[in-house]
Amino acid sequence: MPRSRATERLRHLALAALYFALLTPAGLCARAVRDPLRRSWDRSRTTYLDRPAGPRHPVATSRRAP
Repeated sequence: MPRSRATERLRHLALAALYFALLTPAGLCARAVRDPLRRSWDRSRTTYLDRPAGPRHPVATSRRAP
């Protein structure tokens, strides 16, 4: 039996209500407890630029023997 447009709209509305009622507050609470991106300022740092860990080596290419 095919679903009517009203049933599809009601289903989308129910899913949106569930999302905003459960997942949004959970995400806001998680962000209030910790900062996942570590965006807070650290006054003891002189720069926030991450330097490479070591020297970069060129990528070896495979060559055929003559």
